[in-house]
Amino acid sequence: MSSKEGRCPVRKRLLFAMALAVGALGAGPALAHHGTAGYDAAKTVTLAGTVTKYTWANPHAVVYLDAKDDTGSVRHWAVELAAPLLMERVGWTKSSMKPGDHIVAEAHPAKNGAPVGIGGTATFVLKFVVNGTALPQQ
Repeated sequence: MSSKEGRCPVRKRLLFAMALAVGALGAGPALAHHGTAGYDAAKTVTLAGTVTKYTWANPHAVVYLDAKDDTGSVRHWAVELAAPLLMERVGWTKSSMKPGDHIVAEAHPAKNGAPVGIGGTATFVLKFVVNGTALPQQ
């Protein structure tokens, strides 16, 4: 066996290990994006207001709504949901709501106090009532 043949498996292992390391470093931000760490899962807020926009697109469906806070001021909320494919499995569609609809929605609010929340993931969907009709929760 020549010396080149002896080094080849080591070189392949080294290249494989380097590729894994680079892949793992690049996966961190992508995995962090899909986490729910920024939301307070121990707290649920109920928002009542008007849908201003409903985005049915990947990576997440999003409901934008105007809802009054405790002081009576209107706040512009964004409530993130799961990907449309996952929401379809629950029974939602791209026409489940539209701008102008009255909505009562539950969400786990952002920990930093921003008017954003999460109302659904691959494992849960909170309560959403649109024009008096409850949407499926699973």
